[in-house]
Amino acid sequence: MKKSAVITGLVSVVALLVPLSLFAAEAEEPPPPLSEVWMVVPKTGMEAQFYEAVEADKVFREQGGDSRDWNAYTVAIGHNMNVVQFRACCFNWADQDTYEADSREKELGKNWSENVHQYVDHYHHYFEYADWENSNWSEGENDGPYYGVTTWTAKQGAGPASGEARKKMSQLASEGGWDSDWLWLSRVGGRPMTAVVSSYANYADMEPPEQNFFEFMTEKLGAEEAGKMFADFASGYSGSEYTVWKFHPGMSATPDED
Repeated sequence: MKKSAVITGLVSVVALLVPLSLFAAEAEEPPPPLSEVWMVVPKTGMEAQFYEAVEADKVFREQGGDSRDWNAYTVAIGHNMNVVQFRACCFNWADQDTYEADSREKELGKNWSENVHQYVDHYHHYFEYADWENSNWSEGENDGPYYGVTTWTAKQGAGPASGEARKKMSQLASEGGWDSDWLWLSRVGGRPMTAVVSSYANYADMEPPEQNFFEFMTEKLGAEEAGKMFADFASGYSGSEYTVWKFHPGMSATPDED
């Protein structure tokens, strides 16, 4: 069964990024839950200059002692193909204060301000919270380079039914032997959103499974109860979007921890 199974099942029934390959949700002590995320849109016609400048900034950060790995992703499938995502994981809120102070002392943002910012149209800045408890993200099994992300926009005034359904689906998938890995994320900042991530080795890995997620749940619960669970999940959201991101090593800063 393909790793795209969770995404495929949810997309087909409900109408429908951490350094995403580093940690296992099954670890005895899960990593801290926060990731910092920057969505950066280059100016039209200046994409090549932007990419070149970011690759130089990567070297600047690596040599300047940046304490975080910054993984870069570009859009392979989806809207807004010129968006570049930079993300660093995994830490707690207090760690962010420490990181920002360290970055100021080392002037890690200086090169970006002087040599990259001129090619940027606009930014979006978020944090994302990983729900390790309800995820199944195995170390060494999710190295991409493609990551399918289904994002749901929260419905204003929605009750707790959607969140409870999400937890129930995850529990049943884990206990029932659903043959796929998934990672739940929620956004901090901007419009409230929930996302689920799957990893693909290539496009062939995105082939829909023979049995989708709804059929799997129907086997476990029966059609009526499974249908209600999916309806409860969908009740908390006003819409969804699916994007496949591809890891871009050339723009990813991975300082030597030694």
